[in-house]
Amino acid sequence: MKLVVIGAGVMGRNYLRAAKAAGIPIAGIIDSNAAQAKAAATEYGCDITVEAHDIDAAVVAVPTAAHAAIAGPLLKRGVHCLVEKPFAAAEAECHALMEAAVIGRAVLQVGHIERFNPAIAALFASAIAPETITTLTARRMGPASARVSDVSVIVDLMVHDLDIIIALKSAPVTKVEAAGTMDHAEAALTFADGSIATLTASRTAATRVRDLDVATNAGTYQLDYIAKSLTVNGGAPATFTGDALGAELTDFIDSIRDERQPRVTGAAGLAAMKLAWRVEAALKASA
Repeated sequence: MKLVVIGAGVMGRNYLRAAKAAGIPIAGIIDSNAAQAKAAATEYGCDITVEAHDIDAAVVAVPTAAHAAIAGPLLKRGVHCLVEKPFAAAEAECHALMEAAVIGRAVLQVGHIERFNPAIAALFASAIAPETITTLTARRMGPASARVSDVSVIVDLMVHDLDIIIALKSAPVTKVEAAGTMDHAEAALTFADGSIATLTASRTAATRVRDLDVATNAGTYQLDYIAKSLTVNGGAPATFTGDALGAELTDFIDSIRDERQPRVTGAAGLAAMKLAWRVEAALKASA
């Protein structure tokens, strides 16, 4: 399988690192910045590819605004694409990418890395009944990063937790409230059954925090994404190992070879984005 990475920025290089560690061959790196492409190719031992011709699959790790323009034509001609989150800049672009994948009969995966965090895998393996969940609390905070400056903290960071919460709860969100700024935001989601999710995302915090608390009628779960640990009912935390980005890439390759849906489909990516846009709208309305 001829797989290339499009984008030699921070995330593109992260994918190259993960692929090398997982033993996944990368045929080439594509970037409009020749010096950046050369540096990445030299560091990770792959070729520089000028045009995305004669390839089977691509990791699209470019700025969000370019996702549709780059991944769309590839998908239409049958090139499987792993599109880094945020999925796309607008709902119409998300739909266009999903339609392109259908036309080209190509796998489209959205890069929600936390779905592959081993602690999250353990949480989902607990088979929590969605209707038993009463509250969810998510925090995703850290210092400012030069990596992302073109989208809000909601689309940049909170979208990870929105994706996980949607997958856990699988119930309509009837009310969205938000406060803060485009760099530090707090949101409250009310589900149709009365359960509530509260989320905080920040690019202005002094230290990195990535955690999720889930309360159900039967017990509690505390998850630390950074430590890759899960605590059930206040007991001793269980710690897990594994590289989430490598697991994400492996799932992408396996879904192509096995002709199955990836763990994070275009539909899942769109659902997370639609909720993120609702939070952004509520934030603007509160200003």
